[in-house]
Amino acid sequence: MAINIEIDRFRFDDFSETGKHTIFLEISPAGSGEQIGIPLLIANGRQPGKTLVAFAAVHGDELEGVQAIQDVFRRLDTDGMTGRFIAVPVANVPAFRSVQRSSPIDSLNLARTFPGRKDGSVTERIAYYLSELIISQADFFIDLHSASASLMPTMAGYDASGTEAAKASKEAAFRTGMPVVWGHPDVGPGRTLCAAIMRGIPWLYVESPSGRRVSNVELPYYVSSLLNLLGHLKIIDREAPSFVPKLHLFGSGDVDRTQSVNVSGFFVQRVNLLDHVENGQLVGEVRDLFGEVLEEVRTMSSGIVAVLRSEALVSPGDPVCLVAELLSD
Repeated sequence: MAINIEIDRFRFDDFSETGKHTIFLEISPAGSGEQIGIPLLIANGRQPGKTLVAFAAVHGDELEGVQAIQDVFRRLDTDGMTGRFIAVPVANVPAFRSVQRSSPIDSLNLARTFPGRKDGSVTERIAYYLSELIISQADFFIDLHSASASLMPTMAGYDASGTEAAKASKEAAFRTGMPVVWGHPDVGPGRTLCAAIMRGIPWLYVESPSGRRVSNVELPYYVSSLLNLLGHLKIIDREAPSFVPKLHLFGSGDVDRTQSVNVSGFFVQRVNLLDHVENGQLVGEVRDLFGEVLEEVRTMSSGIVAVLRSEALVSPGDPVCLVAELLSD
């Protein structure tokens, strides 16, 4: 049974014995007496070793990671573990409850709010405590996402910035078993990954095209990625050989730089996810209700379509397409 602890009073030293621990970290939104319980799972091995920290549902409508963390946690035999597995299966509880990308309380996107503020709004406070209390414990950090409004491939994104932590990140990406890996020389501000980067912690994130539901096709990739990473870090006894992905992509990890539309309307795709496109190629168009084309969206570079709008209704500023470079290993 999970226990409830006020987040200011939580200490990992109080849960250091071998075995599994389930905890609700209680945080109060500013000006509210209601407590929000952030679920925390801890699996401590019998022997000391490395710590893997995993998050899911940083966006409340991205669900595969939630079940993957639960399934992996249930499978772990702590007597045979060396090190720790620490997981937050639902990082953004308010958004998760309403199945939304951002919090309905303060309208903030948790994945753009790190490192947060201790005295800020509820999303800022969640980001602060997740960064200071949880991510800080990691020898390796992984954030489990899945695309919703835009399609993304089943993939692992890694740090390609050239640092020492980046070397560990890239090696781990090729052991997840994900069919696509994507190296990022930079990451946009406010991400959970930024909290790892500022501490020199290697990181990965994963994506799939099935947000807002749990896909039985995609879920096994999430579970295998976690288990392979636990094996790679020697936390569990599991072989994690290096895989050859179907595609190895390279380019910015800031999806906010995705090409966007300038008008409202009905978006029609003219390419598919992971298609190879040339510079200036038509990837989609925005139509009015009579089918008249209001705007064409054309690529600004050649490469692979790594992000593609899946929801048809668009407003000015909505992202629709991102092209990444294809690497040949």
